Amino acid sequence: MQSTADDHKAYYPGATPIHMRLTGDRRTGRLLGAQLVGSRGAEIAKRIDVLATGIHHGITVREILDLDLAYTPPLGSPWDALQHAARHWLTVTD
Repeated sequence: MQSTADDHKAYYPGATPIHMRLTGDRRTGRLLGAQLVGSRGAEIAKRIDVLATGIHHGITVREILDLDLAYTPPLGSPWDALQHAARHWLTVTD
């Protein structure tokens, strides 16, 4: 399922959208793949690394919500763009 979230808080200058598509098994919820497209400074590689590690370890899309990912409080949200994408996937498939 496709979703879009900002790379950091919109009130901080330079926020850009990240377009994400998560692929999961609807029966088991297992994360099967992901595509992310964003601007150069949107930390796409970091986010892909997180998802690639999750795929390697067989996590479910729901388990993405439990990841404790680093962020800078004035700039970022405790919920990363990946977690917004996971929440969207769960909303659409449940």
